[in-house]
Amino acid sequence: MRRSLVALSVFLGADACLIAADNESMSVNASANWHQAAGPHANWQTEGDPPVVWSVTRGENIRWRTAMPEAGMSNVTVWDDRVFVTTHVPIESSDEKESVKDIVGFCLDANTGKILWQVTLPGQVGISLAGGFTDGTVFAPISDGDHVWFFNRCGSMGCYDVDGNEIWLRQWTPRFKHNNRQAEPFLVGDMILYVEVANKEAGSKIQKWAAPGRKSKRTHVPEGVNEKEVWTYLHGVHKRTGEILWREQVGTSVHNTPVVAVTAEGKFAVAHARGGPHAPFEKPAGQSLTSLAFGEEGTTLWNTDLPRLDPSYACHWNSKYVFGFQSGKHIVLDAIGGEVLREQPLYENATLWKFQPAERDWIKQTNVAVKAGKGHPNTNQANIVVGDWHWFLSHNVHYLGRVNVETGAVEYLELPAQLMASPSDRDQDVRLWGKGHPANRPLNASGFAVGDKGHNGTGWGHISAASPTRVGRYLILPVVTGTVYVIDTSTPQLSPESLVSVNDLGPGGQTWTLSSLTYSRGRLFAHTMTEIICIEKSIE
Repeated sequence: MRRSLVALSVFLGADACLIAADNESMSVNASANWHQAAGPHANWQTEGDPPVVWSVTRGENIRWRTAMPEAGMSNVTVWDDRVFVTTHVPIESSDEKESVKDIVGFCLDANTGKILWQVTLPGQVGISLAGGFTDGTVFAPISDGDHVWFFNRCGSMGCYDVDGNEIWLRQWTPRFKHNNRQAEPFLVGDMILYVEVANKEAGSKIQKWAAPGRKSKRTHVPEGVNEKEVWTYLHGVHKRTGEILWREQVGTSVHNTPVVAVTAEGKFAVAHARGGPHAPFEKPAGQSLTSLAFGEEGTTLWNTDLPRLDPSYACHWNSKYVFGFQSGKHIVLDAIGGEVLREQPLYENATLWKFQPAERDWIKQTNVAVKAGKGHPNTNQANIVVGDWHWFLSHNVHYLGRVNVETGAVEYLELPAQLMASPSDRDQDVRLWGKGHPANRPLNASGFAVGDKGHNGTGWGHISAASPTRVGRYLILPVVTGTVYVIDTSTPQLSPESLVSVNDLGPGGQTWTLSSLTYSRGRLFAHTMTEIICIEKSIE
């Protein structure tokens, strides 16, 4: 596994062409950087010694903060002394929040937060600003050290050199039957993996909105068009030209986050899935593994039907297993053939540490039934596999859960729903349990209350949440309110001892984020609705 991770790090960060398969030229190692949404190893994990205690409200362990002109949701991408993010073009009135199109890609100095340059990527169709599920800025930029790629969910992607000069710009009208954010782009050699509709012309006729705030009736397959032509698929896009090289064969719904890893044969592949709410076209529901190996790009290695699957999760996997959630169960599939090996119920026979408000402490319960979710147990996309444990934020209670992928053991720990940070003293921080602050109302840089679902909640449940990240032994889990939980994954059991800290990305009730925290060279980077934040341990 260690050899596979090293190979994956070099491969994903290499300035080398997968098609050429020239291993000698794969000399660029991205492991010290966070060069794409999924990080240097393509699994939202890396080694390091991150800060685990901080407060933006108090300026505690904060290196710099840079105000952004408009809301954005992309992770912060890091390469050496530069960071890259995206926001929308500033709106001038609150009415404009229902239909935004263009985004801005920024390059900042990683040491100071100074904005070095910016570029604008046009969009082709409108979307709501800072939604609970998506907007045009949800995909993190990608860098290989020589270039950076920005992605506009509203229909464009562009390649720029490190000084902001345009290399190419690709534009199209996306299919917006749903507005989900999940499928982050991946850089694999000279290919960028990107989920988009196959037939762009036919797909452009399918739109969720007829006008700002008014639902469209054009959500069906256009007459005379083969349904598979308007499915969304993983495409391989050449990073140097923007040309589409191939697309996979079975479809990928926009509810799913594909994940790249290495098979038992040492070949690169991507796990992805179909299914979910709102009657996605791509069917039947199920999970697949698609090859990325030279000469086999886009070839289906296996395809397993899983009726009623809601794949609103990241498809984490390794050389032995592919993992997922289905109807309140954790599922383990064989990575070689796709057979379902185990189904573990997540709502029964669990160990739970439940917080008791009267005692201000947790109590341990064993062999209990846990109502972790309704249709599925996890908050969308808030899952990650670390060693033998698959971690997730529960869907309708504030429980951090984990299931052992080998034994099926299920453990839960109740976490505070939201942190209201004190401006003066950590000991005076208020942890809200069970419910969040009743007046969460974050504003953008212009003072407009923007966005929709998620703003008045806690960021658990029915929302496209940020992926957790692991740095060293610490699991870092942000939620929409700017509350960030830090968990020690090395504790033998999930218990209150596992909770290292609860931190903030800004004042409670005024902060909003759908971005993961990223890591490079001892620093964490965060993106909220109003600013980019660099978190670093105090030198004192």
